[in-house]
Amino acid sequence: MTNNIIELTRFRADLTRALARRGARLLESENQAEEVASLEPLEAYLIARELGLEQAKPLLLHLTQEQLQANIDLTCWQRHDFQASALGEWLAAFIDADTTIVAQTFLALDHEVQILFLAQTLKVYSFEDDQIPDPEDDIEETLRASTPDGLYLLEVKGDEPMKINPLGLVGALYNYDEEEARHLISSVRWEMPSQVEEEALRFRSNRMHELGFVAADEATILFTPPRQQPPPRSLEPDECAVTRLPALYAQLLGESNLLVRALALISEPSALCRLEQELVWAINTAIIAYGETPRDIEYVADIAMRVRDTISLGLESLLTKMSPEKKPKKSTSDALRAVDLMKQWSMRDLFRHGYAATEPLQHDLKKAMQLASFHAWYSLPEMKQSDEPEDRLNRAFVNALKGRHPLFGGFDPANPEKTQAFACRADIIAAQLRLQQIIIRLGQTR
Repeated sequence: MTNNIIELTRFRADLTRALARRGARLLESENQAEEVASLEPLEAYLIARELGLEQAKPLLLHLTQEQLQANIDLTCWQRHDFQASALGEWLAAFIDADTTIVAQTFLALDHEVQILFLAQTLKVYSFEDDQIPDPEDDIEETLRASTPDGLYLLEVKGDEPMKINPLGLVGALYNYDEEEARHLISSVRWEMPSQVEEEALRFRSNRMHELGFVAADEATILFTPPRQQPPPRSLEPDECAVTRLPALYAQLLGESNLLVRALALISEPSALCRLEQELVWAINTAIIAYGETPRDIEYVADIAMRVRDTISLGLESLLTKMSPEKKPKKSTSDALRAVDLMKQWSMRDLFRHGYAATEPLQHDLKKAMQLASFHAWYSLPEMKQSDEPEDRLNRAFVNALKGRHPLFGGFDPANPEKTQAFACRADIIAAQLRLQQIIIRLGQTR
């Protein structure tokens, strides 16, 4: 009994420490700079997104260069394309600070990102080499300004105003470091944007990979058939940008399921650290695999819950295969057996086993769609569909199953479109039974 208390305390202590790093608490801290600097890059990013840039301003002023770069990596790219407007919105958080801080922040970014932002927002004319536009020829009002050194004319691109004035930003750069600013404007004038973006993307991809945000084609491995035998693995934590649970992910582990109960029984610090590290990687990989970006914090939290539940289902599925005659229960013995499985299988592999456990449901739904009555009901135009609450819930249930990655839906009368992952074999069995009941009811009403 004593060992169980010690083991439980170690895991709970990790959660407590993670939750203590919430943004709201940091805003009230007297040692704000020190505490912000101690955050891992992913933590700093998630806190900024949870709070919102406006509320997070006091914390953003204390970001380290690594934290700053992670924020830009995770915020300012849409797949392979750099989004200058997103960086402009992010930099606008520093408008209230003095121009020195704005310039320092911008210059702390990758040189390639600096060039991309200015190249997408400004057209650069060289007074020595280019034909300078005549203001009298302007059909519409165009914002232009000369650089303080008199070498270049800058013209603002685009019709949509940026959250931060790029001309004002360049002025701040010249005030802070004229030589660096001149070199940067020269690079914007002469560098090929496509080559610069390719180089910036390469640097960004390497950093993202360390956080678990892998390329889209690599992330889809989560939805492929699982290995039949576990590969060799180490339970020693990797040296990388993720070593602990961010608060956003930790709060989801307060709910009890097989995964959480098993983690609570692990007393070895290095093993627990490795598993928590793998859990973060699995969540971040799933964010990409489900086809989105980590910019929407509500979406990130939703995916984190899906991963938690799917891994728990994977553990239960493996336990069932090991002992078909035994149904896993909420017991310490099952949690201990799950601990053994986590020593053999990585979190990503366990997710794949959990996802594979939904295949019977997908098979059952395909068979149902071949039934004339079921297909006719599901294919009804919206204007002919029943307004009965039960019918709406049943349609939402089928829609969730029919998605590219099946989910459990149609369970909330107040919000029929709400979905969640299948978290245990009981969920699978209940869904199979419900699908069968719909088939029977439709057959009776023909």
